[in-house]
Amino acid sequence: MNDASNILGQRRWLVLASAVVSFFAVGTTFFAVPPLVPALSEAYGLSHLHLGFLMGAIAVPAIFLSIPLGAAVDRWPARAAGNLALMVMFGGAALFALAPGYGALLGGRIVFGIGGLVMNLLVARLISDAFSGRQLALAMGFFMAVYPASMIVVYSVHPFLFETLGRQGELMILAALAAVALPLHSLAIPRNVRGQAAAAKEGSKSLTVGRPLFALGFSWMLFFAAYAAVPTFAPGWAGGGKGGLLTVTVLMWVALVFSPLAGAVIDRVGRPVAWVVLGQLLLAGVLALMSASLVPPLVAMLLVGLCLSAVPTATYALPGRLVPPERVGFAFGFITAFSNLGTVIGPPVAGALWDATGGWTLSWAVLAVIAVVGGGVAGLIGKTE
Repeated sequence: MNDASNILGQRRWLVLASAVVSFFAVGTTFFAVPPLVPALSEAYGLSHLHLGFLMGAIAVPAIFLSIPLGAAVDRWPARAAGNLALMVMFGGAALFALAPGYGALLGGRIVFGIGGLVMNLLVARLISDAFSGRQLALAMGFFMAVYPASMIVVYSVHPFLFETLGRQGELMILAALAAVALPLHSLAIPRNVRGQAAAAKEGSKSLTVGRPLFALGFSWMLFFAAYAAVPTFAPGWAGGGKGGLLTVTVLMWVALVFSPLAGAVIDRVGRPVAWVVLGQLLLAGVLALMSASLVPPLVAMLLVGLCLSAVPTATYALPGRLVPPERVGFAFGFITAFSNLGTVIGPPVAGALWDATGGWTLSWAVLAVIAVVGGGVAGLIGKTE
């Protein structure tokens, strides 16, 4: 175990708590747009196309900056990098809350996206260091559970916050979460901790991508290409209206509960690659059943929730097993760039197929094929410890 792992390992649960709070601040602002669609449309005169760009703008930095920033967090002092990222997140979220026009709204989302990306990559690397060789999948399961939890919280408290504080007040409350995360991050991460690459001096060789990491990244992209269309379009497939939305949120509740459990099981039985493969194949099977109208929407969302518990948890447990400690941040950056590409590709493909056919049969079938290919690619990762 390297020096950084030793230092962080002594306070690994505090590191995990800090990571959860920081990532919760990322997730709540990420999901802030959908509940506010009517208010944003009225305040700024936005079309659905404008709102779509607004939702996606937060992910744009990840497509272009994940790999260089992933390599950078392997070298930067962890406490300072995290504090700066949280301040950038606060600035971007505040700009979004107080924006005088659409350009500022977009700018706020993009600025927040940069800070959130750095924080995501950094805390993933810190968890990998802190739990190196012990309870790593369990820790990643708790970390992955933050994603559905943040959406559930935002959707649940939105009516109260909007009625009490208005649109700008609600968004400033969400922005303040980044400021709340600052002191806990500073407490959890010692001043002298930085990635091992800061001293490795491997040069360009440290940025090479071997077959296992490439297979993991490509599989991760295909998972998101198949999965991202489900929460986007399944509400309409499930009947639309409040009932359709409520049905689809079930997958997030399942992921919230079962992600830590999946991590604990993976730690006990090992073979995280097998979990990625089986999770993708399960997703393919569910999508195929949805295509053939052979599964009730509620059951489909329960099963997709299980996929969302297993695949991301196992995937995030793998970079620390596939690359040396000085390259873990780069590895997370690499797979994050791929996952965002998948998120950009999947929903438009599904939507275009619906436009062409007037139904979901072909859309779900094509996504099922994508998930099957994703499982096959994951099998190329090979054995891990």
